[in-house]
Amino acid sequence: MTDKQLFTNQFISIIERDGYTFMHEVRCEGHIVALLPYRNLAGNQREYLARLEVCPAHSPELELCSITGGKEPNKSVAETAVQELWEEAGYQATIEELIDLGKVRPSKASDTTAHLFAVDVTGKEQSTPEGDGSRFEVGSSVQWLDYEQAIQVEDSLFVTAITRLLQEIN
Repeated sequence: MTDKQLFTNQFISIIERDGYTFMHEVRCEGHIVALLPYRNLAGNQREYLARLEVCPAHSPELELCSITGGKEPNKSVAETAVQELWEEAGYQATIEELIDLGKVRPSKASDTTAHLFAVDVTGKEQSTPEGDGSRFEVGSSVQWLDYEQAIQVEDSLFVTAITRLLQEIN
């Protein structure tokens, strides 16, 4: 296998390998985290927390998606997940509170591995999410969704996390 770098910037590289072209996320060494905070309600009901933000690759409008982040250098994926939970959702948690939902590869056009986590935030106090200071997070917020709303979210990481969480805790 030989890699030919066709394009690169601070975020991504476009690589050709044996006639196949794909994207590599340089900024996070090809590893991201996706979090699914949830809370338990009365009557065995549950709500799921989604991120409401602009994803320029999809739309200039706010849309619901997973709480995500690129793996930070010199941090584990679990440490990165705890940091993203704070930055994007305003909840503090420990690594021990994370429920590891495994890994997925969201696209054949990328070598990115997404590490999925859930965390029960029932009874936890929420602060205003601070974000990471990037312009992409300006105007972003979070929104609680019931199950029917949650499975309509177009982000496959979000829906996969719900499916795996329900298998884990039911």
